[in-house]
Amino acid sequence: MHEHQFLETADRIGRRLCRDAVWSGDRCNWLGWAMDMVGRGWSAVYKAQTPYLYDGTAGIGLFLARLYRLTRDPLEKTVAIGALNRAIKAFPEVPDGLQPSVYSGGAGVAYAALEIGEALEDERMIAWGTAALRQACSHPPAERWLDILGGSAGAIQVLLYAARRFDSPEFVELALAHARMLLRTAAKSDAGWSWDTLPGQGEKHLLGYGHGAGGIGCALLDVWAETGEPEYREAAFQAFRFERSHFNPEQHNWPDLRSMAAYGIPATQQVFATAWCHGGPGIGLSRLRALELLSDGSVHKELTNDLNEARHSTATACSRPFPAIGSLCLCHGLGGNADLLIAEADRSGRSDLRQIAENAGRDAMEQVQSSDLPWPCGVNGAGETPNLMLGLAGIGHFYLRLYDSRRVPSILLLGQGTKARERRAAPLAVSA
Repeated sequence: MHEHQFLETADRIGRRLCRDAVWSGDRCNWLGWAMDMVGRGWSAVYKAQTPYLYDGTAGIGLFLARLYRLTRDPLEKTVAIGALNRAIKAFPEVPDGLQPSVYSGGAGVAYAALEIGEALEDERMIAWGTAALRQACSHPPAERWLDILGGSAGAIQVLLYAARRFDSPEFVELALAHARMLLRTAAKSDAGWSWDTLPGQGEKHLLGYGHGAGGIGCALLDVWAETGEPEYREAAFQAFRFERSHFNPEQHNWPDLRSMAAYGIPATQQVFATAWCHGGPGIGLSRLRALELLSDGSVHKELTNDLNEARHSTATACSRPFPAIGSLCLCHGLGGNADLLIAEADRSGRSDLRQIAENAGRDAMEQVQSSDLPWPCGVNGAGETPNLMLGLAGIGHFYLRLYDSRRVPSILLLGQGTKARERRAAPLAVSA
């Protein structure tokens, strides 16, 4: 089996999404499964998708636009535009607190417009995305929304990415407003710095990339790389130190510190996840980006050790046979886990890591397509869903990354590969 079959699989998924789109004028949407509050608890519901990057039309459109760049299928281009039009139409209705959110708010719609505009070579989309990103992130940072997935840390990454791409100091200033808020809200302890990213949903501050200290530390180190201001470098290292204090060497992983009482799991029992949002794969991506930003010839032994442990647990998870490997989604499935191996293979040239990711993707592809089975998506207890982080668009994006990760950037580590200006501060006396 050759690499072109990864593209063929992504294209089959893309054409299914085109077939299932529901149109109204120049806009389209999809029906699919999602987790929603029903009464006092979360339940799987079948509904129209949101306009957002995580679980809506902005993310689906982004996948289809990147697919079109490789296939030149005009239908995929048309549907990508329709999906973005739906997100743009809904942009004014995004609540103020979620405007700066990348995965779950306005900043993500703006980012999708920038990326779709680049893929389709449409300057009007890029101009709209630039203005929308400025508008979304001009809203004051909300202390309720701090993490990569829903808040200020994710906003920082997108703003600095846009600042470098468009040489816009204004975006740096907007990022600094979010960074200063993260410094102000950090809980400082002997173990390091942490943040209450899910207020009222647990007693412990979380680890990991999507919701925890790893993602916030990664964003703050990006601020240091751009500005040279040493307090952001120290804050990042303190966030990584907090995570390191919880590392379990027997599991080669970091515990999921969310409250598990609803699942009957006592607080004294440690639970370990292997996902982009919680656990080794996402933490590994944070350390990968940190080492990229710190590529000044210095030795960062503890960060390297963190990355090695994350790689070990992730490679082990990705080596399990299908279907034991579980969901293929980006948020908490194979697609997201394998992204660490793909990104590290691109950075270091380690073909063995890419081979693990390719073997896992090939095994799933062969069994799903040969038996005409539904793709295992990420809404627990439900079926297929079309969106990016939980469903078909994300699975298709995973296969695009397997096909050509140089031309298809990660959606899980925004800004990877972009270089900050040379404004390095003097090394600090903080362990890293």
